[in-house]
Amino acid sequence: MKRILKILIYSSIIALLVYLYNIDFLVFRDINLNYYYLIISIVLLFSGFLFSAISWKVALKLHGVNISKRMAIVSHGLPVFTKYIPGRIWTIIGRAGMVKEGNLSMKKLSFISLKEQLVYLCLGFIISIYPILRTEKIKEYSLVILLFTFFMFFSLFSKSLQKWLEKIWNRLFKKEINLPVINIKEFFELTWFILFYWLLWTFGFYFLLLSVFETVPIYYAFAFPLSISLGLVSLIFPGGIGIREGVITLFLISNGVSPELAISFSLLSRLWFLIGEVAMFFTALVLKRKIVTNQCYLN
Repeated sequence: MKRILKILIYSSIIALLVYLYNIDFLVFRDINLNYYYLIISIVLLFSGFLFSAISWKVALKLHGVNISKRMAIVSHGLPVFTKYIPGRIWTIIGRAGMVKEGNLSMKKLSFISLKEQLVYLCLGFIISIYPILRTEKIKEYSLVILLFTFFMFFSLFSKSLQKWLEKIWNRLFKKEINLPVINIKEFFELTWFILFYWLLWTFGFYFLLLSVFETVPIYYAFAFPLSISLGLVSLIFPGGIGIREGVITLFLISNGVSPELAISFSLLSRLWFLIGEVAMFFTALVLKRKIVTNQCYLN
């Protein structure tokens, strides 16, 4: 398992480097940034990443798995680039594989990881409804997002619906999947933590908007959870690459921003989020070394 995790992490870093190589950084040259707002946005972004690790810790605790905050950051942060490898399964398996707790199987830990991600996605879609309803030119998509949100919400609790989805998945992909059933108490306990880091990221995105546009309506900020949620649904594109940028570009153009500036900002927002991922990765790397050092000292 250790060898597999190392290969997974190294592969994710290579995938990230390939993505960075394909980005046209020159597209940012015409953007004048307010660095005061930019710094605030990065601080909020990184705070959201730290709190997402705490949410992972809470999800484990609800299933009787107790790990330290330090270990939560390590297990959540080191595989952060696995999202750049096509397929969402690597993100779910990556952090689960780094948690060692008694005789719990990898399948059980991955199951817990998947449940937390589904609640995260469900809340992301709920938050996403607001910016669409406020934007006249894309208002017609609100019904689709609303229906998908309700479908996601009920699929978390309905055993019969999940069995039906599992059968469809098994027929299409010839691979068995067991979707996790979430009870109401577990959902609401996770909701507070996940909602908090969603808000940290959303307001961080708002300050990123202010760093470029100076004054923008607050509802523009909620285009970020919309782009993330739709990016997460895409299983083919690594890390939602292209999906996030497309959603943000469409949203800004629909609100009167020029196409050139909208495209530049959407790519800037990807780079901004990447800064948070890099900071989270190196924080986890430093904490992991401290854990290893402490264990060697105790031995």
